[in-house]
Order: sequence, then C-alpha cells, then structure tokens
Amino acid sequence: MKKIMKTTTGTYHGVMDHNHVDFLGIPFGYGRRFKRAEEFSIAKFGPNEVNKLHYAVHQGIQPMQEQALNRNDIISFGENCLNLDICTPDVEGKYPIVIEFYGGGFLRGGNYSKQMSWLNHQSVVHVTPNYRLGLFGWGAVDGGDTNVGLSDQLMAIQWVVDNASSFGGDVENVTLVGISAGAKSIAALMSSNAPVMDRIQKIILLSGGVQTIRDLKTAQKVSEQICRENNIKSTKDLFNLTDDGLQIVQQRALKDHVATNWFGPVIDDDLISKDWQDKLLKRVKKTRFKTIISAGSNELGTYKDMSISHLEKDVLPDLFGKNAEVLKEKLLQKTYSKSDFVKMLGLAMYALPAKRLADLLVQNSDAEVYCNLARVFEGQHGGILNYLNKPVSELNIDYRKNQQYLLNLLFDFIATGKPYAEEIKYEWPLFDDDRLILELEPDDLKSVSIINQRYPQDLPWQSYKL
Repeated sequence: MKKIMKTTTGTYHGVMDHNHVDFLGIPFGYGRRFKRAEEFSIAKFGPNEVNKLHYAVHQGIQPMQEQALNRNDIISFGENCLNLDICTPDVEGKYPIVIEFYGGGFLRGGNYSKQMSWLNHQSVVHVTPNYRLGLFGWGAVDGGDTNVGLSDQLMAIQWVVDNASSFGGDVENVTLVGISAGAKSIAALMSSNAPVMDRIQKIILLSGGVQTIRDLKTAQKVSEQICRENNIKSTKDLFNLTDDGLQIVQQRALKDHVATNWFGPVIDDDLISKDWQDKLLKRVKKTRFKTIISAGSNELGTYKDMSISHLEKDVLPDLFGKNAEVLKEKLLQKTYSKSDFVKMLGLAMYALPAKRLADLLVQNSDAEVYCNLARVFEGQHGGILNYLNKPVSELNIDYRKNQQYLLNLLFDFIATGKPYAEEIKYEWPLFDDDRLILELEPDDLKSVSIINQRYPQDLPWQSYKL
C-alpha cells in the first residue's frame, strides 16, 4: 500500500498500522501569540521543499496546557502547535472524512491522545487537528485577535478540504465530531461567518452545543481577572511572558476554580456575529447539513462528592457567572437535595442546551436532527465516549452487542447521513414534531418521546456571563 502523500504543506511518508496509514504531526498553520492562525507555507523554506520527503511518524508539538509544566513529560508543548494527525485506510481511496475536535474545557487536550479511538482503523479517514487552548487560543487580550482557537480550527478544516484527495478522503462527505469543548467549538463554527463551513455535510455533538458562545465583555473580564490575580497591570502585558510564564499565570488564577466555562468562542462581529442564530439557520437551510446531538442523563454526577456549600457558593458561579441565580431559580424547586442540585447543574450545562439547539434547528429550518440521551456510565459527562471506546473484551457480556449497534448507527450516519442498524432493523428516529430521541442504556437502545418535557423558554443562550 502506498504510504506517501503530497499536500499543500509538503510531501509526507506515513507508517502502516492495522492495515491503515498513519501520518502524524502534519503542519497546517503557524501560531503566533494572541494572533489568528497563518497558513503554513512550505515555499518559505525554499523551492525544493515542496518535493522533499518528510517522515510523518512522530507526534507534533502539542498545545500549551498545565501538562506542559511537567518537565519529565516526553511530549513537546508550545504555542506553534498547529499540526494534525491522519489515519486513512488508503491514500488512493475515497473514504468519508471525520474531523475530530477534542474536548477539555478549552484548557487541555491535543492530538497526542485520541479521544475518539472508536474512529481509528475503520472505513473512514480520521483527522485530528490541534487548536490552541486557554488564554493562548481563547483569551481576549488588548492588542490581540479574537477567536484565535476558532481560527486554528477553521484553518485545519480548510487544509482537509484542500488536500482530501491526497490522503484518500471524499471532500463531498465530511463530518465534524467533538466531545464537550470540541462539540461546543463545532456548534460555534457552524454558527460562524466562515465560508468553509458550507463544505460540511454532517456534525456529531457529544455533550456540547452553542452555550459557550459569549459576549466580548465577558471574555475580556476573564482575561482581566487572570491579570488581577497575578498583579499584572494590563492584558497587553501578557504578550511579554514566555509560553511557560503565561501558562503559570493562567494556572495560578484558575486554581481552586471549576473553570470549564471560562473560555470559549466570542461574539466579535467578525467570525461570530450577534445574530449567530440566524447565521446557523441560514447555513442549515443552504447546505442541509445533518446533526446528531447527544447529552448524558446526569452529566455532572461526579460532583456528588462535593459539599452542597461548595456547590452553591463556588461551583455554581464558576460555571454560570451572573446567570447562576437565574438558572437556580428557574430549574430548581424551593427545597432541594444535593442530588437535585447536581442534576440541575448537568441539566443547565449540557442536557438543556442540547435540547434547545435541536429545537432551534428543527422548528426554524426543518433540519435533519437526531438526538440521544445517554445513560451509559451513569449518564455522566463523557460516558458515551467511554462506552464507545471500551474494548469489547472489557465490556459486560450483556453490553457488547449494544455497543456494536450504536457504532453501526454512527458509522452509517457518517457514511450516508441516515443512521440505521441493519442487524436489528433499528432506525434512529428524527427529532421532529413527535420529539423522539434515542435513549441509550448499557444493554439497550430504544426510541422515546420527550414531547411532554417542559423547560422555561426565557433562559439565556449564553451559559457563562460576567
């Protein structure tokens, strides 16, 4: 099998693995401090570089994050981390392309650790790009650009579109899949003004939607708060720190906080407009992209080990800012237990935004949307991913067939846009007027209606606000 591909950013030799070819650390852009991504130009290195063969067999530089401060780590971290990994069945084929954006609260992650291992070594091209994290990618800094991390993701998508035929991908069959911050990124990308997003046919959102799109003032206040915690006079002074220094400053400010909502896409009237909902609806009407939206039944169940005092006084405002009391008032009874409170947090963070996004798409554009409520791994955040990635040999024998049925549905959606499991003649129901969803138990999947579930209609779209 051929193991070489010639792309717009160079010629690369991959390595065989499980009858697939893996290419690691392929550059697609340059990352400069607080600036949007610049295209990677192989020509800058000389006229002979285009045809020079590079061995793409080692992991590329990873985004700056807390792990970068561990000097014993063999992984290389840095700001200029814009590279991607590819796993393809055949560089001369024409397979569906799946681009994975990793989760991690916009604070951690990278293509060194594949979160979607269920996509590896299948009849799809699996692409995993890096994007910058924390202040590096999502900080609103005086003198810097907005939506830096979003620009990284857009450049990666453009690279895939431009080079699909070089690695055996079908540019007319591209799916974006993400978990948590990755899913929130994809939802923001589809709501953005970026033309390349019209090339996307399908998206899979696991525990994430549009809820982290925030106003510019909130993003600026997060950066200012980090500066205050470190006695830094102005956000502009963050330009002067080393990459390690900036990471240390960020860690010092985030210490003892649940900061998973502190960063995210920004309404800047450039990449993302104030009327992002209209832009999203116009895109789905234009391109007819199809969507799977999944959430867990008890997303933040692990918070049950925290005290109710800590949950109320610290965690709630960390997650929602000034919206905390509004959500508490709307979603909780006057008297409640700690269990009620934890379920409310998961509902407000993930399950309710998932349903609202599905409603927005279906009620206003007649889009094809498929919804899922996951009860696997106690319905906790990332539970569906743990279920999909679990080796068959490690699964309870009663759960094994069900895992394969779910995988069949997802791969059928990726290939054709119609999720159907032939072996059990099960078709994932459309989320239409009947509000049918797929309810996933460890050993069963079934269609249920949530038409009778009622939630307040006047909740803010922006989860975290300062």
